[in-house]
Amino acid sequence: MNQRSAKKTQRTELLNIALDLFSSKGYSETKMTEIARGSGLSVGALYLRFKNKEELCLELIKDQTKDFVERVQDLPHDDPAEALKKYIQVNLECSFKKRQLLSLFFKEYNLPFLKPLRTNFFKMQHRIITDILVAGVKRGVFRPMKVNDTAVMIFASIRGAVLLKIIFGIGDIKKMGDSLFQIISHGIRKDSR
Repeated sequence: MNQRSAKKTQRTELLNIALDLFSSKGYSETKMTEIARGSGLSVGALYLRFKNKEELCLELIKDQTKDFVERVQDLPHDDPAEALKKYIQVNLECSFKKRQLLSLFFKEYNLPFLKPLRTNFFKMQHRIITDILVAGVKRGVFRPMKVNDTAVMIFASIRGAVLLKIIFGIGDIKKMGDSLFQIISHGIRKDSR
């Protein structure tokens, strides 16, 4: 294994250890010494990589959300109905796979440095859904609607389904995605009866 691969593996392991601790104990209760110990690094070596716990947490979130962002950012260019269906499915799949990250967000909802991340995430998701809806209305696939309000409700419905699955263990991700898409699309499709 070359030096670059070893550093990437060590970084991934370090972020996974931080995620495990943040999601189980909470960000506030996790100490940098625990992360260092778990990763086999000295505290000094950990601080050479990240200047503080906040920077480590932000890097962890960026790392954990990268795949999701890449998968959904170009959806509005697809067929609008198919893009919406895929958007819902990817949201549910990624949320369930990243439930440790969601646990961190639930436990540490009031951390000031997380607020801009949540706001930016919501704005990005709102824009993606809005773009899909606007394309669908323009192409005559979806009926005219209040796009901004509808986008908020779609996002809220997805988040509700995620919470239902993660907190109560109810539902199958694939079936939930299909059902949610059916409920939403029958309400917005122009040809729906």
